Amino acid sequence: MKEGNTKRQSAVWVFISGGVLIAAAIIALTTPWLRFCDVRKVVVSGNHQASASELVSLAGLHRGQTVFTVPVQRVRQRLEMHPWVKQALVRREFPHTIHVIIEERAVIAWANHPTEDARVAVGEGGVILGGEKMIASALHLVGADFSTWTFGGRVLHQAIADLLARLPSRLCTIPIERVDVSDLRSIELFMENDTRVRLGGFESIDDRITALNALCREIEFDRYELIDVRFGGEGTLVPRKAVRR
Repeated sequence: MKEGNTKRQSAVWVFISGGVLIAAAIIALTTPWLRFCDVRKVVVSGNHQASASELVSLAGLHRGQTVFTVPVQRVRQRLEMHPWVKQALVRREFPHTIHVIIEERAVIAWANHPTEDARVAVGEGGVILGGEKMIASALHLVGADFSTWTFGGRVLHQAIADLLARLPSRLCTIPIERVDVSDLRSIELFMENDTRVRLGGFESIDDRITALNALCREIEFDRYELIDVRFGGEGTLVPRKAVRR
């Protein structure tokens, strides 16, 4: 009988001791003033346009937090609200560091300001990233509406942003100079050689771009002033007018 009581008492003490240790660990990890695994350093990498101090402030990271209590997903979401941030990764690096890894948007197009004599740079995702100095692409986006024409403004039609992401820089080795989305049912591309391409609406537009690339292997692109692929598998080709001498 005594042996049974001894075993029960031992089990109780093990249970109590375990609970005390767990409680102590929780307190140590979540109580800032104990300075155990508290955030002492925030490392930001991958950023070139957005400053580290700006990103840390936006993320809401501060001294007094513990590495364990930093809400990683919420911090990531906050960071991705910054116009330059395409994607963010937040890592806990024990015992005292939070590492923020940033992938910034690339400038992929430019657009004319609707009321001012100025151009704005448009980044991946259809986000306005800056003015003339930021323009690093020859692609001219025409006819797109933005939520605002200042830094951080976004294209109102997500399908336009998706198109810019999928559109190749060249067709048939010829650079695309301009994409006109003024009429969303009839998108047009203007090539460097003055050929105009009518793509049609957004539905199945990837298939039409693929068809265009296949057509490049069958025709001499420079011979045509207009290529119309709006109607599925059939293309309408309008030759350039012969110049009489």
